[in-house]
Amino acid sequence: MSATTDVARMLTLVPWFLERPGASLDEAADAFGVPSSVIRRDLGHLDFCGLPGLGGGALFDVSLVGDRVVVSMADELRRPLRPTASEGLRLVLTVDAVMGALGEELPALRTGIDKVRAALGIPEDVADVLDADEVPGLDVVRAALRDGVRLRLTYQGRSDTEPAPREVDPWSLHIQDGVWYLQGHDHGVGERRTFRLDRTSGIETLAQPIAVSAPDHLPAPRYAPAPDDLEVVIEVDPEGRWLEGAVVVDAREDRNDGGAVLTLRTDAPRWIARLVLMAGGAARVVGPDALRDEVLRLATDV
Repeated sequence: MSATTDVARMLTLVPWFLERPGASLDEAADAFGVPSSVIRRDLGHLDFCGLPGLGGGALFDVSLVGDRVVVSMADELRRPLRPTASEGLRLVLTVDAVMGALGEELPALRTGIDKVRAALGIPEDVADVLDADEVPGLDVVRAALRDGVRLRLTYQGRSDTEPAPREVDPWSLHIQDGVWYLQGHDHGVGERRTFRLDRTSGIETLAQPIAVSAPDHLPAPRYAPAPDDLEVVIEVDPEGRWLEGAVVVDAREDRNDGGAVLTLRTDAPRWIARLVLMAGGAARVVGPDALRDEVLRLATDV
């Protein structure tokens, strides 16, 4: 068992016992999946923990009577944890993506995301980086997935000189790095393939039900930069470092103040522009100029 796991468990023990005064060692052991001797050891360590200062009256008070435990002097930990700005934004974007992929099939998601935005103070337009109306054939793909029928795509991949018809048994629809992907069985090649919906010039459903079902494990698609994709340089402040985890970075130059200069390639510049806009001044486009102008245009529209 690692030290990180031990620390995480001890930090969780305090609010757990605060909500259950008088709970037993065995009950805590069952809840955390460890022997009761480990819980007893953790409680011994908690006697030396507390709020900053760690002087008299600042340490947690752990009382153990028989096998019953009461933790006090830790009221600060009764407060619900509040996510950071970047954590809250990621949560909103994730639920928005699920909502976009499922359409109106889960109406409770719309109510849920509205409550999350309200609780975190995120206005509706601030974290809106996905525009389903710009994606051709998205509703057709959703319907085919729901009905279990085959699709015919007119599709041009990176290596294709012109669009060509593809018959596909659709398996899943994903949003990755601001791009919609369809995964399914391509009957032309007889294998699994991933298709970017923005590279289709036509999508239609066919009468045949799908013949090849999705495998039990279907990894999500991920953007792989190509040499001819647009090269982008973005400068981020410490508060904007979350953006580094949202893109595939080719190079990073760390700054002394905790920020960085990121170099990356993309074939979805509009999505990158919206990410920069979401950073609220903590990220700036160094180049190219056209992308900087797109950020300014989006900011003016908002």
